[in-house]
Amino acid sequence: MRTIALVCGMGVAVFSSTAMAFGNQPDARPLDTAGYALLAVTVLGLAWQQRRPEAALAVCAGSAAAVFTLGYALALWPIPALIALFTTVADGRRAIGWAGAAFLVAVPGAVAVVRGEADVVIAVIVWTLVVLAAAQAAEVSRARRAYTAEVERRAADAERTREEEALRRAQEERLRVARELHDVTSHTVSVIALHAAVAAEAVERAGGPPEAATALRVIRTSSRQALSEMRAVLGVLRDGGETAQGRPGEGGHVPQPGSAQLPRLLRDAGLPVTLDVEGERRPLPPAADLTVYRVVQEALTNTLRHAGATTARVTLTYEAGAVTVRVDDDGRGDDGRGDDGREDDGRGGRGGRAPRGHGLTGMAERVAAVGGRLTTGNAPQGGFRVTARLPA
Repeated sequence: MRTIALVCGMGVAVFSSTAMAFGNQPDARPLDTAGYALLAVTVLGLAWQQRRPEAALAVCAGSAAAVFTLGYALALWPIPALIALFTTVADGRRAIGWAGAAFLVAVPGAVAVVRGEADVVIAVIVWTLVVLAAAQAAEVSRARRAYTAEVERRAADAERTREEEALRRAQEERLRVARELHDVTSHTVSVIALHAAVAAEAVERAGGPPEAATALRVIRTSSRQALSEMRAVLGVLRDGGETAQGRPGEGGHVPQPGSAQLPRLLRDAGLPVTLDVEGERRPLPPAADLTVYRVVQEALTNTLRHAGATTARVTLTYEAGAVTVRVDDDGRGDDGRGDDGREDDGRGGRGGRAPRGHGLTGMAERVAAVGGRLTTGNAPQGGFRVTARLPA
């Protein structure tokens, strides 16, 4: 569309200026059929100046040279050739562009030498300066565009280098954490599982208290489950997250736990826990399903460690577009360790007070990562309550 507008505008300017210039130049050749044809070719050559600027330069320059050589009135008909010259050089076709500039200067120069008229020589000198100015302006435009492209390329390279460096550092950190987990934590949990199994067998042989045997079985089961999940975590750390989607990791295929595993988790929780399910049970997105499990797991761990509770209740509510999991216990409640009924923003900052530990902070971060909201505080009937509402 822009090219059409340019051609139409130049056509009006060229034809009207040439027709008017003949009245001021009585020695010029009057416009005839050949003159109109050459002017038309000069203007129509600009139709190629976007896709084929060198072709446009050849057509416009050739027809303009013919108009000048045949002695038609001097007017605006050289402007299309200057536009084509500028476009050719600015587009990077410097050799063709400067060759066209030389041609635009050489033809009038030869005519000036043949005629030997002073006014013609002056006109040729002025024309030469105009051609050189157009070509030099095109060189400046080309250099500026090349400089801008180079700056953008270097910026993109620098950004890519920073991203690669960040990925490399993250991978190194994941590998370091994986080594620490494998060499320290994994070994310790393995020792716990082994000795729990030995202690359980010894209690059974000695006819010890049933409570001790039950507790040791829970320890052994939980230790084995912790080892299985730790192998999955190690696979995630070493493989950059692919194992989290269920790909076999170091320990083979280890599915992520979810709401379906809640009964087993509650059975081995170390205190009586009841599970209530409200609403129609349905499959949850993997991230939300895992978050439900982890919230219950961490909440019950905190209940055992801090609350002094004797019972707990887990309520799983399925709503339209969301799922809510609530964990209540009959323990001491918040007992001065923080404010009641606070929503955690997922960054460990609740109401300007310091977080109580890494457990609640990590729970809040996990809930926030899936777009949910975590609320912790004293329950209305006493004890402590953890509530997480997740989009699902």
